[in-house]
Amino acid sequence: MQVNLERFKLIITDYLGGKSTEEERGHVDNWYESISNDDINPFIDANHREKIKQELFIRVGIAEAPVKEKKMQATAVRKFSWLSAAAAILVIGGISLLFFQHNPMSLSQKQTETIALLTETVTDAGELKEIQLPDGTSIFLNGNTRIRYDRKNFASNRRFFLDRGEAFFRVKRDTLHPFKIETGIVSVAVLGTSFNVNNSMSTKQVTVEVKTGRVRVANAKNGANHMLTAGKAVRYSVAHNDFETFDRDPAYINLWTQGGMQLNNIGFKELKEVIYNRFGVMLHTDNLNTDTFNYSLMIPHVQSLDQVLNIVCNIHQIKFRREKNGIILYK
Repeated sequence: MQVNLERFKLIITDYLGGKSTEEERGHVDNWYESISNDDINPFIDANHREKIKQELFIRVGIAEAPVKEKKMQATAVRKFSWLSAAAAILVIGGISLLFFQHNPMSLSQKQTETIALLTETVTDAGELKEIQLPDGTSIFLNGNTRIRYDRKNFASNRRFFLDRGEAFFRVKRDTLHPFKIETGIVSVAVLGTSFNVNNSMSTKQVTVEVKTGRVRVANAKNGANHMLTAGKAVRYSVAHNDFETFDRDPAYINLWTQGGMQLNNIGFKELKEVIYNRFGVMLHTDNLNTDTFNYSLMIPHVQSLDQVLNIVCNIHQIKFRREKNGIILYK
């Protein structure tokens, strides 16, 4: 249902903005006629009617037009009578489902158009890759990372998706087109700076660390907003729905891109993710209580996986052995 709602928002936005094709306008008109029923009255009073109107604006993602634009859009907006819209919105998502039941082709067409605009890059576990974006921004990707962006229109719409994994950004400055990163949880906005973002799947945390310049980090769910400068960092936790701020030495924020490794007060779950992303090897334990395991260390140049494992084992006075494609830690 969420996919349908997103496509519905795109179609309605195009319709109100005069960007839809004649066929798409026909689909919208047919949908409107199918749900328009003046016998339906979901409003309690005028205040309730206005509340529903504002809720629809928020759900569909369309802000009320400025005064100078209202005359241009008046005809289109009137077509969507708030009476019919409110009836549809009360079924929670049925507003989009009903549209696509009447116009099944519109979903596939819009979906194809949207997907075609995005370029996707995925790194394997153990793979490091540097890429250049069309605006001159450079990105260094850690292993097991997935990114998406609109390559064709990137110069004018610098929107970037970090679906999972870790990336270090050197953003080309463009004051007219801010650079925005979406993780699905946290959004990051900059003009031109360098910083690191780690969207961790295992811990359900997003960490942003700033090397140079300023970075704005926001979360729509709780309304929190942080402006970070060089040496400042923030970590968002899905479990707690809050941010934790801390300091970082800017010199080491991108150490992992230079062959080194720095672990900052992380637990065993995070260590497993770091080892897998960096070396493509799964870390396991044999009868060890890892709840209290914690790591804060810096290796300027990582020579091998064995080097890292020896350091970890020395901390806990344990050993390791290889089994197939994994590493077992044991007493």
